[in-house]
Amino acid sequence: MREEDIHGVSTVRVKGWQAAYAGMVPQDYLDALTVTEDARRRRDMFERAGGTVLNLVAEENGTVVGWAALGPSREDDRRPQDGELLALYAAPDRLGTGIGKALMRQTLIDARERSFRRLVLWVLAANTRA
Repeated sequence: MREEDIHGVSTVRVKGWQAAYAGMVPQDYLDALTVTEDARRRRDMFERAGGTVLNLVAEENGTVVGWAALGPSREDDRRPQDGELLALYAAPDRLGTGIGKALMRQTLIDARERSFRRLVLWVLAANTRA
């Protein structure tokens, strides 16, 4: 991910939350999500990450259609070889097209390159698609 991809990543993330978590998360929370605010926070995180988090994007014709983030595990009992899949999103209108699989495949390659031997992923129990 480059800085110029942040707005596209935020668009995928916000629309992804609004589509995936309807009925699982309070609707007023989902309705209040904005791409502008998410992009502001994401820009701050991108600048502070200092290379510890790898952000990958999937693009089609110059448009961001998917995003994945990989970093060290945030679990309390983590070991240095523990990584975490921090995010994996495909644009809602692109679900089922292989974008998520392609991002996951590259994330696993990058996890091995970072010497992560185990990956953690946190999901809501009701999110059966995840």
